[in-house]
Amino acid sequence: MNKIIHPDRKTMPQPAGFETLYITAPEKIILDNGIPAYLIPDDNQEVTRLDVVFNAGTSFQDEKLQASAVNDLLAEGTSRHSSYQIAEILDFHGAYTDYFLTKDTAGITLYGLTKYYDRLLPLVGELITDAIFPEEELNIYTDRKRQEYQVNSQKVGFMASQAFNKLLFGEKSAYGQVLEADDFGKLTRHSLLDFYRYRYRDFYVILSGKIDKTLLRNLNRVMGTIPQATQPETLNRDFVLPEAKHELFIKKEDALQSALRIGTSGIAHLHPDFSGLNLLNTVLGGYFGSRLMGSIREEKGYTYGIYSILQNYRHASLFAVATEVNARHTSAAVKEIKFQMHRLCEEKIGESELHTVKNYVYGSYLRNFDGAFQLAERFRKSTELEIPFSFYKENLEQMMQLTPDDLLPLAGKYLNPDKMKTLVVGNVSELL
Repeated sequence: MNKIIHPDRKTMPQPAGFETLYITAPEKIILDNGIPAYLIPDDNQEVTRLDVVFNAGTSFQDEKLQASAVNDLLAEGTSRHSSYQIAEILDFHGAYTDYFLTKDTAGITLYGLTKYYDRLLPLVGELITDAIFPEEELNIYTDRKRQEYQVNSQKVGFMASQAFNKLLFGEKSAYGQVLEADDFGKLTRHSLLDFYRYRYRDFYVILSGKIDKTLLRNLNRVMGTIPQATQPETLNRDFVLPEAKHELFIKKEDALQSALRIGTSGIAHLHPDFSGLNLLNTVLGGYFGSRLMGSIREEKGYTYGIYSILQNYRHASLFAVATEVNARHTSAAVKEIKFQMHRLCEEKIGESELHTVKNYVYGSYLRNFDGAFQLAERFRKSTELEIPFSFYKENLEQMMQLTPDDLLPLAGKYLNPDKMKTLVVGNVSELL
């Protein structure tokens, strides 16, 4: 008879360590016209994701709304297909498209069964080369956007985002521009066509999911034959021209909530302090169990949600705390946020809290790199920021090695609220 061995329940098992995150860089091929294509294969599924990424973000536009209108209206008709026919083709093949726009890039994401890509790829190629931006669709688009703007401009959160963007980057900079009410009447079909013909010839492609030889031949047949425009010259513009104001309080009568923003310019991903600041941001307000959530939401009940963020662009970055609080607690919320930031600058983080945060960060990375489509998303972001794909693995490893002693001086260096800009929209009477 086999002897039954009972586990020793008197001794706590050793905690599991952090395993190595393995990230394989995509294979790069060059199409016949010189366009780079990056491949992230996964043969365990029948679906392929295609990302076509253009250097055509809002920082490239010569007038406001230009970049977003081009991206949003790509599928509103070509010389060969109406918007209805384009939607019908996608629907018939069980495919769908997403359109994305950032300050630096714009693009199309297509999801579809691999076996239908011989019919789907020509349609995407048509959107890239033959969109016509019908005048009627442009008028409908600008009317809708104007109405959205009129509604949003009464919301403290929207007002704060607009004002904070100008405060950090400068209204006249490429990154600081924001919409104004009179911008909607200035957009013309001619300006869209100019932007489209110039910027939508500078792109690269990411394929993820099931990738076979037939798909690659079709990709080269369609994307590899698109004529490439002359390489756009380097942008002669300022990306950041920050305003000198340290505080900005915007009063909004009868506001039930106040929108708060406290932040400053950040550091680039490749800066040696980035991993530490990334971890500190998570402790402060980067997840649901953060200090700001525990204090501002759970303990004091000033808000339903609050967060801090590290946001990176190709030519700049920012750190910010953002929330909307009950208008009666505006001043108290500002003080508490700054108090929590000062705590990080003056007191070492406890080992238990840091271990919890590291577990959260580690789990988030595993989710963000689980599967070909997630890898494609992360690779697209790294390419947009012009950082190596290996950065993510290295950044995670560095964060897992950091100690409370490492983080304390970094907090003092980067998270001192007295050196940041403070913006409040709403009830600002107690702050003036």
